[in-house]
Amino acid sequence: MNNPMDLTGKRILITGAGGGIGSATVRVLNGLGAETVAIDISEEAVGLAQAAAPGRSVPGYVADFKQVEELEPLVKRICDENGRFDGFVHCAGVAPMRPFKMTKYENVLGPMQINFFSFVEIVRVLTAKKDRFADGGSIVAMSSIASVHGKPTKTAYSASKAALDAAVRCMVCDLKKRLIRINTVMPSWVNTAMYQKFLDKYSDSPELREIEERQYMGVSEPEEIANTIAFLLSDATKTITGTSILMDGGISQG
Repeated sequence: MNNPMDLTGKRILITGAGGGIGSATVRVLNGLGAETVAIDISEEAVGLAQAAAPGRSVPGYVADFKQVEELEPLVKRICDENGRFDGFVHCAGVAPMRPFKMTKYENVLGPMQINFFSFVEIVRVLTAKKDRFADGGSIVAMSSIASVHGKPTKTAYSASKAALDAAVRCMVCDLKKRLIRINTVMPSWVNTAMYQKFLDKYSDSPELREIEERQYMGVSEPEEIANTIAFLLSDATKTITGTSILMDGGISQG
């Protein structure tokens, strides 16, 4: 039987590839036949990405996503060394929590650089030439329910994710002549190391009880998010573009 999510022969660039969702994405995409290339903040993180696909070659590169001006030469080098890409997944991100009265300009700038500015820059450089990104390719960015669901201490994080969703709707208009699809995925809590740290710190808190009550379908596993990313990258979704897929376990319906 034909697998509509078969990614054999497709080359996919993944940022934040050593983290929970990022490494799960490497694992899932390689399992579907894709060739993945990883970018992350350190050699250790790149190594985690490569370990997610044992027996497969995963070229890795180190980048500081706050240094947005350094991304253009890096992306050009990656394309020169690996060839044209069919897909791009932006999993790099930070999720700071800071009271609004303590949120200064620099506290907003950091999340915007990593979560948003770097994504826009990589997409711009990748899609600037046809020998870097294929016509009919697909781009996916990790957004969050925080884009549309306000919470205290999350002003900078929510703003960066809302910016992603808004930008994607505009990028569609610029990329449509090349039939390049671009979408975001909007999860709530996902069972990553970040969530485990939250559990350790707030094991008996109103915040945790709210998650347990309102996210009644349960906390998502990284592989579940990665499966959705694979779906959006595959030929099974040739007409889905400019949208944000909500994966919040029901929390927004509570």
